[in-house]
Amino acid sequence: MTLRRLLSSFCLILCVASTCSAQPAYTVGQYLRDRAVLDRVDSAYKTGDVDLALELHRTLGSNHPVDHFWRAQLIWRTGGAPTDELKKAFDLGYRHIPSATPDSFEVAMMEELRLLEEQAAVKRDVHRIQRCEELIDRDQVLARGEHDEAGNRTNLDTLDALIREAGWPSSFSLTNEYGGSGVAIVLAHQKWDKAHLFGPYQALIEQECMARRETWQVAILTLQQRIRYTARNKTDTIAFSSGALTDDDPALPMVAAISDRLTSNGHRHVWIHATDSTAARAIAQRIVQVQPRITIPQEVLEMLIERGMDHPAPLSMERITLVVDPTLPTDQFLYRMN
Repeated sequence: MTLRRLLSSFCLILCVASTCSAQPAYTVGQYLRDRAVLDRVDSAYKTGDVDLALELHRTLGSNHPVDHFWRAQLIWRTGGAPTDELKKAFDLGYRHIPSATPDSFEVAMMEELRLLEEQAAVKRDVHRIQRCEELIDRDQVLARGEHDEAGNRTNLDTLDALIREAGWPSSFSLTNEYGGSGVAIVLAHQKWDKAHLFGPYQALIEQECMARRETWQVAILTLQQRIRYTARNKTDTIAFSSGALTDDDPALPMVAAISDRLTSNGHRHVWIHATDSTAARAIAQRIVQVQPRITIPQEVLEMLIERGMDHPAPLSMERITLVVDPTLPTDQFLYRMN
């Protein structure tokens, strides 16, 4: 690693150390519970029980603008006033795409949505948002061709500059077109085969997630890219506080990332190395426990299976091999994935 990159990493770590939140931290464990609640909200809404959907939605700890916008719709459909939730959504960076569906929430609230969008737009750092979106555009162009190490490195330099100027660029403020992982997609294409290169960025993203300024899905997607490049090296060890892997355990984001990757790629298998079988089994069980719901349409899933292509699949202990390695520290586990 060059001196410049070391200094950049040091700057990132300083950003993490100086970040604080006025409210309790929003842990990855809370996010995983919220993800399960949103599945129940979706089911209740689809069956016509809007009151139950709203009741469940109010239990969320998430501060994502999309969640505030969705709650506003539920409030409206149950006869309430949605303005407060809409204002929160727009203030956090929500970008509204008008819907032409007759009798929809968007049509009924068209004028208020327009006014709130205009008011929020005045407060946005338009230039910074534009730079972030241009960075993602450049990254996507590179991703469609052969690996361009110099080009990807230049993109990383731009991301570092954005971070030094004003901290991590949250995906909240980007348009829906640039949703998902936001500027973290730049990290996905660096092809780093050393976990410590991801470390400072991941620490910063996680701090922003705990402060509710970024979504945990971005942190988990970043870790999935780390898995993509380091999982076969048998070198990436993860520190954990206890086998219980509670909400704020430092290993839980990686456990969730491993779980998501195994669920979305049904042919994959993971080996969990730990100093004893009890710790290894506890980690493996947590990986199974936090697996996401498979949302791919059934007909698409059947088509992928028929063609012998990789496809999402439920996760069980059968796809996890436990390895006892007494040479590992008692507070670390090592993972490998095919």
